[in-house]
Amino acid sequence: MKSVLLFFLAASACFISCQDEDPLVIIPEDYNYFPLEFGQWIVYDIDSTVHLDIDDQTNQPDTSIAYYSYQVRETIDSSFIDGEGDVAFRVLREMRMNDTLPWSFLNIWTCKRNSHSAQRIEDNIRFVKLSFPIRSGLSWNGNAFNNLPGEDYTFDAIHQPFSAGTLEFDSTVTVIQEEFISLINRIIRKEKYATQVGLVSRQRDSLNINGLGETINGIELLQTVNSYGR
Repeated sequence: MKSVLLFFLAASACFISCQDEDPLVIIPEDYNYFPLEFGQWIVYDIDSTVHLDIDDQTNQPDTSIAYYSYQVRETIDSSFIDGEGDVAFRVLREMRMNDTLPWSFLNIWTCKRNSHSAQRIEDNIRFVKLSFPIRSGLSWNGNAFNNLPGEDYTFDAIHQPFSAGTLEFDSTVTVIQEEFISLINRIIRKEKYATQVGLVSRQRDSLNINGLGETINGIELLQTVNSYGR
C-alpha cells in the first residue's frame, strides 16, 4: 500500500511539473523570417564611416573621417547537401559602388535552416543567426559552430513593424548579437529580419571613445535593404 502511495505522489508531482513547464513550441510562421527560395534576391545599401587614427588637428579628436557607400546584392542561386546531410543554399554576392554601375562578383556565402535554427556561413565562419521558436527572453550561442568565443544572441523588438526608405515591413524581429558601451568603447552588433524577406538591416559599430564621449577611432557600418524580389 505504501509503495502504491509513493508512486501516486511521484506521478502527481511529475504531472504538475510538466503542466507548469513552458515548452518551446515551434511556430512554423517563425521560419518566414529566414526564407529560402531559388531566385530570391535582396539589394542592400551599405554605408560605412571610418574614424581614422590620425586626426587633422592637435587635441581635436575625430577630425579625420572617411565615408564609403556601396551596394551589395545577394541571390539564392542553387542548393546542395552539406556535410551534415542537410539541404543548404548557395548565396551569390555581388557589389557595385552605385546604382548606375553593373554588378561585379564579390563572393559566395551559404545558408541553411532547420527546425531549431537559421545559419549562415560568412567568409567561412558559420553563425547561428536565429533560434526557433522566436520569443522574448530566448538566448543562444551565435558561435556554436565556429571556433570563436561563445556569444549570447538574444531577441529584441519581436514582431514589430519597420520601415526602410519607401519599404514598409509589417513584422520584424531584432537580434542583439553584442551591445557593449563603456567609458572607452562602443560596440554594437545587431540584425533585423522581416517576415517573408529575411535580413533587412544590420548594424556594426566598433568605436574607441574618450572620457568625454568623443570618438577616437573605429568603424560604423549600416546595411539597409534597398529592394528585394523573387
